[in-house]
Amino acid sequence: MSDQPVVTKVAQDLRKSVRKILLSHAIFVSHKLRLKSAVTIDISTGGLSLTVPEPLEIGQACAISFDVPGQESKERTLIQGTIASCVAKDDGYRIGVHYVQSDPVSKQLIQEAVDRHLQQAQ
Repeated sequence: MSDQPVVTKVAQDLRKSVRKILLSHAIFVSHKLRLKSAVTIDISTGGLSLTVPEPLEIGQACAISFDVPGQESKERTLIQGTIASCVAKDDGYRIGVHYVQSDPVSKQLIQEAVDRHLQQAQ
């Protein structure tokens, strides 16, 4: 396997979960334990998308910490996932992350944020 990240173009949206736009600062930790600053774009109960400064290899394991707006305040979450897509953009690289594991509190916060988004859309 090459050390060069694979950057792909996604032909179609393969996400199965409803997404909620969420612009928030995030901390991204790669499998090599390198910290990167990132910005979340949207979240769902199955994953999230972020903008990062450099390309990442699809299939790479990662951990991401970010704020999810709650009813009264923002709550910090931590999820573990794998890179599902990486697309070059003008402001960096948009990556899609598929959740692999998260703590029960983070799962609940994300589910509640998506549910609120769905209720507001109706």
